[in-house]
Amino acid sequence: MGKVAVILSGCGSQDGSDAWEVFLLSYYLYRKGRSPVFFAPDLGQEEVVDHFTGVSSPETRNVLRESARIAWGGIKETRELSGREVDGIMLPGGAGAVKNLADLLGEPKIEYLKPKPELQRIIREIYRRRKPIAACGLAVLLVASALRDILETPLTLTIGKDPGLIRQIEGMGAVHVLSRGKEVVMDSEHKLVTTAANLLDLEFTDLASSMENTVNGVLELISSKTS
Repeated sequence: MGKVAVILSGCGSQDGSDAWEVFLLSYYLYRKGRSPVFFAPDLGQEEVVDHFTGVSSPETRNVLRESARIAWGGIKETRELSGREVDGIMLPGGAGAVKNLADLLGEPKIEYLKPKPELQRIIREIYRRRKPIAACGLAVLLVASALRDILETPLTLTIGKDPGLIRQIEGMGAVHVLSRGKEVVMDSEHKLVTTAANLLDLEFTDLASSMENTVNGVLELISSKTS
């Protein structure tokens, strides 16, 4: 069974990975004969949010240990991830994607988003090995940022319909495609699959379809003979 790396940023959509997206991506990978392998950085969370009240909490938590809550079957540190050992990578959405997996520099912060060094390394390695990358929601920003200075042609992707996020994506040199509902955007040239996912506040059935379409897109790119 081929392996696809799923890179997590904690547990919970307000300060980590969107748990529903993680569960659904994993379910459809298993259903279609692939095994998800989970990775996360071993570092402190940028922020801890009480998901019942939506209020920031003064407590501290570790991204790797929080990610382990939803990494059924075990988890490893991101630094252990090698592009040789997996068929592709997936980055679920959630606020942790930008809070915990990136450095936010300057004002407004998100304009200067840069993935943490280990994540930037693996995104670029997977890209150079011509293996597929999938990103959901805010994680799309990480991929656009990681690849922005090594591309000969622009990425084509989606981050939904928020004007501010679209401006950020286009500011990184990518071509944005407006998407709604369960749609995904396939960029076969760059072996990239993106979906706005829960940035669109989807009903559960539409979110499930979005995650299934994301997995289908990744598997299509894995099986593609295009080099």
